[in-house]
Amino acid sequence: METSSQKPPYTHAHVFETAIRLLVTLLLVVWCIGIIYPFVSPVLWGAIIAITIHPLFLKIRNMAGGRNLLAGVIITLLLLVLVIIPCLWLLGSFLDGVQNFATDLREHTLAIPPPNAKVSGWPIIGKPIHDAWLLASQNLESLVTNYREPLARLGTKLLNSLAGFGKNFLLFLLSLIISGIFLVKAEPSGAFTRKFAMRLAGDRGQDIVAIAGQTVKNVAKGILGVAFIQSILAGMVFAFAGVPFAGIWALLVLMLAIIQVPTAVVMIPVIIYLYSVRDPLSATLWTVLMVLISLSDNVLKPVLMGKGAPVPVLVIFLGAIGGFIFSGFVGLFTGAIILSVGYTLLFQWLEGPAGK
Repeated sequence: METSSQKPPYTHAHVFETAIRLLVTLLLVVWCIGIIYPFVSPVLWGAIIAITIHPLFLKIRNMAGGRNLLAGVIITLLLLVLVIIPCLWLLGSFLDGVQNFATDLREHTLAIPPPNAKVSGWPIIGKPIHDAWLLASQNLESLVTNYREPLARLGTKLLNSLAGFGKNFLLFLLSLIISGIFLVKAEPSGAFTRKFAMRLAGDRGQDIVAIAGQTVKNVAKGILGVAFIQSILAGMVFAFAGVPFAGIWALLVLMLAIIQVPTAVVMIPVIIYLYSVRDPLSATLWTVLMVLISLSDNVLKPVLMGKGAPVPVLVIFLGAIGGFIFSGFVGLFTGAIILSVGYTLLFQWLEGPAGK
């Protein structure tokens, strides 16, 4: 006898209706993703910045009498000033350098000191560098003529890079504003994140959120923080040492330090220049400072990245570098987070009942 608890059999109409619902749901999800896709990068950076500076936000909120909105406005304006002023300095230094170079080149007043004879003795690269440098010091127009095509390609790449930098700079300013909004809504944002993580991973959701937050802070301090410190110190040394286009060299130090390329790539040409135009003693003193700045990341990075880290520093570092290669600057954080979470889940699985 058929009981009332038995479910009716599926019919073609039921299957068709279910397929329509799934299709409409998928269409809605894809549509929503398409709408918010242009804002994914600023929102991600805003969340990263908000997590990184949340302790500072709490201190400012306490001084502001517990008012979230006032503290959010103050810290957002502070961040905008801290970012805009150095960028304007770098941009002004770059434009002044380009303008002076163009003027000297046009008026035939550009003077390039001849290379030291020791340059030609460097392995592999010494002879071509010495010849090009000597030609530039004797007849710059001949150098431009001989290397016209490489210089033209370099100029095109530089202009494209500047255009891309301007766009990314505006997006980063937007990210700072978004980070202020996240900070003002820190409690509801944190509750939503924890609820979403627990919905996906159950009881492990809390641990995943904690790992992600701590990893973001460690990467921000250990990679971006160290890169910023190195670029500022290097820029000061370049400026006080009288190195031309100090702002450009400092910007290159920042970019190379972020992508984990040794800053010696920038320091070595500057050191060569100083030994060519200055007396050996002063050039050596500036060289010592630049070497210390270049090596400082070996001390600062492990300390800052390892402080309070829920996983080994090597995992965070490999995740950051691999993430950068895979998805650009934001991959510094997403890569470190994903690898840290994966590492934690792997060890939890190994320590579970099946691993005993």
